[in-house]
Formats: sequence, C-alpha cells, structure tokens
Amino acid sequence: MCGIVAACFKKGDVVPTLVEGLRCLEYRGYDSAGLAVLASGLPVRKAKGRVQDLAALLEEDPVPHSSVGIAHTRWATHGVPSKVNSHPHRSGSVVLVHNGILENFEELKESFLEGGTEFVSETDSEVWASLLDHELTKIRAEAPLDSLGVMKALNRAMAKAKGSFGLAILVEDLPGRIFFARHESPLVLGISDKGHYVASDVQAVLKETHDFIYLLEGNCGWIDDSSYQVFDRDLHPIEAKVEHLDWDAESVGKSGYDHFMLKEIEEQGIVLANTLSSTTSSKDRILPDFQVSEDTLRSFDRIVIVACGTALHAGRLGRFILEEAAGIPVDVDFASEFRYRNPLVGERDLILAISQSGETADTLGAVKVAREKGATAVAICNVRGSSLCRLVADTILTQCGPEIGVASTKAFTAQVLAIHLFAMRVGMARRQMGEEELLRRLNVLRASRTAIETLLSSEVRSHIAEVAKKYAYKSVYFFLGRGPDYPIAMEGALKLKEISYLHAEGYPAGEMKHGPLALVSEDMVVVALAGQGETYDKVLGNMQEVKTRGAKLVVLTNTEKKEAIELADDVILVPRTDPLVAPLLHVIPLQYLAYYVALERGCEIDKPRNLAKSVTVE
Repeated sequence: MCGIVAACFKKGDVVPTLVEGLRCLEYRGYDSAGLAVLASGLPVRKAKGRVQDLAALLEEDPVPHSSVGIAHTRWATHGVPSKVNSHPHRSGSVVLVHNGILENFEELKESFLEGGTEFVSETDSEVWASLLDHELTKIRAEAPLDSLGVMKALNRAMAKAKGSFGLAILVEDLPGRIFFARHESPLVLGISDKGHYVASDVQAVLKETHDFIYLLEGNCGWIDDSSYQVFDRDLHPIEAKVEHLDWDAESVGKSGYDHFMLKEIEEQGIVLANTLSSTTSSKDRILPDFQVSEDTLRSFDRIVIVACGTALHAGRLGRFILEEAAGIPVDVDFASEFRYRNPLVGERDLILAISQSGETADTLGAVKVAREKGATAVAICNVRGSSLCRLVADTILTQCGPEIGVASTKAFTAQVLAIHLFAMRVGMARRQMGEEELLRRLNVLRASRTAIETLLSSEVRSHIAEVAKKYAYKSVYFFLGRGPDYPIAMEGALKLKEISYLHAEGYPAGEMKHGPLALVSEDMVVVALAGQGETYDKVLGNMQEVKTRGAKLVVLTNTEKKEAIELADDVILVPRTDPLVAPLLHVIPLQYLAYYVALERGCEIDKPRNLAKSVTVE
C-alpha cells in the first residue's frame, strides 16, 4: 500500500523517471502523489488525486533540473486524501516519503509539539520526518554532519519508531545521496550503470534495470549515482546480494488492453504453462528443487494454510486438493485472525502461506507466530526475494509476472496450480500416490490449458458481457457452490465486490435454507456453479429454491446438464473436464462477469476505491 520510487542519476533530469515510476506503482496507492528533488531549498510538489494530476502540476510549476529525487503515491491511512497530507513531508532539513504506519506517532507528536515543532498535516509520516530531524539536530551538535552521521540519526529514530516503515530520505546538508530504511514494509534497491534506485516494488524501475537488492528487515543505508551502502540494524556494513529479475517492462504495460484486469484474465493459459514448466523437470519430477525433504514431509500430522483475500480462497480450494491427494488433514485460516489468537500449532504442523506479493503483513505475521511455536513453514508466492520467501523453509514460485490489477486474477490460477503440485509432492512422500497417478494428474494439468484458452475466446467473453449488462444494476448477488466449487463461489463474489461495489456473497449452496434464503428476492441475482461433481443434484435443488422465490438465476454448467440449463435465466457454458481441474475453469467466467458488470457501471476497474494491491500494513 502506497508506492515509493527514488533515484540518483549520473546525469540527466530525474523527474521524468520518478513520474513514470509512480505511474507503474499507482496500483499501490492513488489518493495523492508527490515528489521532491535535491536542489536549493529541497523543492516539493504534491497533488491530490492520481499521478496524472501531479504530472499536470509539474507542467504548470516545474521543479529545478536535478539528477536526485524521491517520489510517492499515497493510499490514505492517517489523514484524509489531500494535498497537505500527501508525501513527501518535510521537517527542518529532512524531506522524506514513508510507507507503513508509525504506531506511536501521537505520543511522539505530543512531545514535539511541547518543544515547539509545528505540524501542517494529519499524517503519521510527517511525525517520522520530525523524529529524524530531531535526531539529526543532536548529531550536528556533536560534529559536522556526514553520511555516517545521518545513519546514526536514522538508526536512533528507527529504535524509537514503533510500527512499519519503508523510507526514502533527502537531507539538505548531504547533496547527491538518498538515504533509506526498511522495517516490515518492502523496499528494493535498483542497480544500473545509469545510477541507482530505491523503490517499494521492482515494477517502478523495470524500464531502468533488472538487477535488484531485496532489502531485509532493519536494513538501512544510502545510494548515490555510482555507489550504494547497506547496513544492518546495528550499522554494520553488509554485503547485499544483487539478484537479476527476468520480468520485462513490457509485462507491466497493458499491451493494448483497456484494463490490466482484462489483460491478466487472458494471460491465465500462459501462466499455467509457465508455472508448470518451471516446477517440473524433463523427467516429470515435481518441484525438483524443493528443499523440504520427503522424510520431513512424511513427519507432519497436519497442514495449516494461512492467507488473505484471493489467496485465502485458493487455500480453501487447496484444502480439498491436499486432503484428497496426500491424505493429510488440512486447516485453512485467515492470516489476520491466526496471529491474534493462540493457535495450536507445533513441530508436527506444516504451515503453507500463500501471498502473491510476499509482503502481505498479516500473512507474514502468521508465519512468524507459527515458527515461534515450532512449526515448519513453506510458501506459495509470485515474487522471488520477497519477505515471505526469506521467512520460510522453501517457496514454490508462481510464474505470473507482474500482476497490476488490484483484483487478483491470474495469481489465483497460479496459486491453485502450485497447490496441486505441492499436493502431488506430499502425496508421493506419504505414499498416498503412486507414480502412475502422479503422471496422470500432471498430464491433466498440462492439458487444461486448452480448455482455459477456450474460455478466453472472444465468443465466450462477448456472451458474458451481455449477461453482465443484463444484471449490472441489480443490487445483490449470491454465488452458490458445493464442494470445491464453494471457494470458487467466494472468489467470484469477492471479484464482484472489489470492482463493482455491489453487495455479493459466496455461500455453500446447502446452507441457503439455514438462513440466507430469507434474503432472496426479485432484486437478487444468484450465480450457481452446477458442474459435474457428485453434488450436482443437490445444487439443482438449491437452484430451484431461489428460482421459485423470484431471483434471477445465472448458471455456470456444461452442455450435458440439461436440467440446470432449462432452469436458468442465463447460462454460461464451460467445457466438461477432469474434476481435478474443473475449478480452474469455473473461476474464469466469474472474473469476466465481475469485469463486465463493473465496466457497465462505469467503475474504476484497475484501481477500485478504498483498496490497494499489496496490503503491507494491518
């Protein structure tokens, strides 16, 4: 949540690169935007609204030419979206941008107010600037300020700050350098011949470099145009590993699509193929580089999946996959709730954490709690070098490339696929699955791309668009499914809520008569997943219940299910396929449905209100 980009160039104006970096990060925060450059007086420009509003302001009121600058796009936490609350914030000789939350800002602010400091914003981030400026004042009293002096002041400020922070800082006394610090809020350094970068996400500077340093907890330091220095929390210099990222800048663009979400829906066939090719060997070995041994996998009594949002729904589907394939009990928990109770986990439990970004604060917190209790943790993640990857015993990396749309689509498919592969690995280790069955499942997964591509055709998309227009102004949606289709129903409802702002709920179909049926009316749309599973007849009965009470019924099914087709007001057909991969097919029409309902209602699809892509704060 919120985006940071900063750069030190050897030559040239930094402002175009900062603005372009903010455009690439706007999916992380879009209430306001601003930048500052290292020039006389540390000039700052800020605008409420989108990055385009900041760009327009810079046309009217440009900053001096500079090769050093910091920039930020905000998702409001403390203080309403406004120009004065946007970043960068200044205090004395310090100008900074901040991601995260300063939890003790009120206490600190009160002490600074008593000392005569004046504040102009409602934000905790301005207090961070004041905290650092106070520590710099103490250092200046001891000796002339140099870069090590700034690091001492920053280290003292970090010790006093409670909460999470990713910081990029300009200090007026130290021209040519940007200082940074990271605690529970992601930051990376970008390394290139042109100069160096600090960013909250690699997307910000993929057009500039593919070489990155993923900063660890407590890391701080500086960059200039030709060098960088990273310290640990005790200010010991450390050798930071530079990693090369294969993502290209083209993948961050829309490639001719109107929205990132539509582009990412239609990349799911490629994502499936890429993930499979990266996680299986030429000899059909599953996860050949996985670091957790078969003996260890056999030692667990239970798997506990922790995740949030779409990743949680992947985990809920994963429960069916893992229990069936590996014969091991599986629990699924909200990461945000897991960490705030006393979870009964220990050495006999395997924690499976799922996060697209690898920076989801609640998921990281849940893993830390589980590890403290002796559990072993593994992860499914899309970002190599992320905080989650560094926290667990090993990671199954999905091959999504950048996912920019706030409403996750292709990441869900890749996460479910990764769970399938993990389930096969665990099933083989626990001797619940033989080589023949493993190869059968692997071939089914490989063949599913053809069925997925069928659903991504213009014919299917156009039909779903017409259904969406028909019901776009209904006020309530229920999504019904049973068995593995229940998590898909929840995911379909989440997609609709996220981008169309309609009330939508996903229910296990059998629960309708236990309360929710009272809500059914003529103003409701019920989307029923009536596929080929064992509970088809039961779902058919649930469809009849809502139909006779006046709801409009949209049914997701295949051509063989004549009873469901006859009962429906509208039908979305999916190919009949192996039950192993049917849920992967069922989710795609629901993603399209949410997209076209939102499009018809004129909603901001890629940047829905009140939401940000990577939830790096609680």
